[in-house]
Amino acid sequence: MPTQTDRLIELREAADDGDIPYISKSRVSKWLTCNEKFNYSYLRGYKEPENRYMRRGTTIHEVFEDYYANAAEYVAETGSFPHPTALTDFLPDRSDWFDYAEPYISNFLVFEARRMDACWNAGVGPDDWLPVEVEAEEWLDDPLDYGDEAIPWMGYADAIYSAVCFPEVETDDGVVIVDFKTGKTPNPDYRDEGIYLEGEYYAMLFASEWTVSAVAGYYPKNDDLIVSPLSSARRAKIREVVHSMQAVNGTDPGHLEIDEQPLCYWDEGDGNHCAYYDMCSSRWGEPLKHADKTREMVAQGFSEYEIATALDCDANHVYYAKKKLGL
Repeated sequence: MPTQTDRLIELREAADDGDIPYISKSRVSKWLTCNEKFNYSYLRGYKEPENRYMRRGTTIHEVFEDYYANAAEYVAETGSFPHPTALTDFLPDRSDWFDYAEPYISNFLVFEARRMDACWNAGVGPDDWLPVEVEAEEWLDDPLDYGDEAIPWMGYADAIYSAVCFPEVETDDGVVIVDFKTGKTPNPDYRDEGIYLEGEYYAMLFASEWTVSAVAGYYPKNDDLIVSPLSSARRAKIREVVHSMQAVNGTDPGHLEIDEQPLCYWDEGDGNHCAYYDMCSSRWGEPLKHADKTREMVAQGFSEYEIATALDCDANHVYYAKKKLGL
């Protein structure tokens, strides 16, 4: 994982309550997910507790980073491609990733073998197979012309590659920025304000440093590479979000708008809801939070409207919960 730079640490330490020290893709995404969640996270400074998904993501990203360091050392020493069956030799000598060997690490090695094959077919050498940069850091100081009040943009790219090793990209020129995602591959209906928007942010952020031919998300759980189509509309959306952040920066807005949706509370059980659900005004998750009562009322023949009234929520919240609970 990236080491925090002095600049990032200094900005955080110098920020007063309610200040937004920098813009990042995760901040843009969280604003779009729910303004109030952004408020809790970045204006009020409530830290989300680490969960198993975060720990898994951290471990897998560290494995990939170590793998590329070892692969670069091999290429520097030999000047040649490794045999595809030898890619496992570049994995770090540590045991914390063994639980993720299947499917995450094994699929990543398949992804690497495909890239190597594409380089071989294109007639380029192992230097083009290696990433141009790993955990690349970039900053933009004032892209929207706010002057002294500007919030700087920053970000870390998991890996930047030569476009030649990606047959999914139409051109062999320039670079492809790839973000590794350890969750499940998103449904196409949820990509516009998810992986595609994050890719657009990276394309804007790194444009002054590289000729960005494409941005992509790689999902090793299912071995899916999603190339993000670049869009002026998404760039406009990012600018709109940043303008909104600038408007609340350094203020105490109290509460911001909430977007009641499945991400508030997506299933029963611990950890399957927004970290701030119990301090938020959202009622979306009440039927899942009180799953036993919901089951009991359904079994007694209560309508969705009656259950919603009893739980102080809306009927569509009950409808969603019934589907999740298989009722």
